[in-house]
Amino acid sequence: MREQIEILVKLQAIDSDTQIVEKRLGKVKGKMASLDSELQALESSTEEAQAAVQDLQKAYRTLEMDTSQNLSKVAANKEKLSSVKTNKEYQSVLKAIDDVKALNSGLEDRMLEMLEQIDQAESRLQEKQQALEAVKKRVADDKKKIEKEAEKDTEVLASLQKNFDAVMSSVAPDTLKVFTSVRKQVGNLTIAKVENAVCAGCHMNIPPQMYNELQRFESLMFCPHCQRIIYSEL
Repeated sequence: MREQIEILVKLQAIDSDTQIVEKRLGKVKGKMASLDSELQALESSTEEAQAAVQDLQKAYRTLEMDTSQNLSKVAANKEKLSSVKTNKEYQSVLKAIDDVKALNSGLEDRMLEMLEQIDQAESRLQEKQQALEAVKKRVADDKKKIEKEAEKDTEVLASLQKNFDAVMSSVAPDTLKVFTSVRKQVGNLTIAKVENAVCAGCHMNIPPQMYNELQRFESLMFCPHCQRIIYSEL
C-alpha cells in the first residue's frame, strides 16, 4: 500500500499544479475585460472632450455670424444717413448705429472669452488624446503578454494532464476509485499528510490508535474529520 500511497501523492501534486494553472487561465477573460474597460473609459472621456471643443467652436461661429450681420446693419444705416430728410430721422439712424455697435462690442468680448475657452478645451483634448495613445499601446502590450502567458499555461495544462493520466495508470483500480470519489467530495487536497497526529488537510488531531495504524501502510485510511485520504511519513 505504501507504493500506492506514493503514487497518489504524485497525483495530488500534479492535481494541485493543475488547479493553479486552471485558476490563472480562469482569470484571463477578466483581465482582458478590465483592460478593455479602462480603454473604453478613456476613449469616452476623449470623445466628450472632443465634443466640448466642437460645441465651443460652433458657438464661436454663431457669434461671428451675428457680428458680421450687425456690421452689415451698421453699413446699411450709414448709407441711410445720406437720404434722411429730418434731424429727428438723422438722430434715430445714428442711435440705431450706436446700438448695433454696442451690441457688437458685447459680442466681441464674448468671442474673446470663448477663444480662451476654446484654447483651454483644445489643450485638455490634446492631453487626453496623448494619454489615450499611451494607454492604447500599454493595453495592446498587456494583452499580448496575457495571451502569451495563456498559451504557455495551456501547454503546461496539457502536459500536466498527460502526466496525470500516465501516473493514474499505475494506480490499482480499487484505489483509483476511492481517490476519484474523495477528490469529488473534498474538491482539493484529496490526500493529506499527517504529522504529529495532525491532518494537514483540516489541521485536526486524529486518534492515537489511528495514527499508529497509519504508519503501517496496511490499507487506505481516512481522516475522521475531513474524510480525506491520509498518510504518514513516506
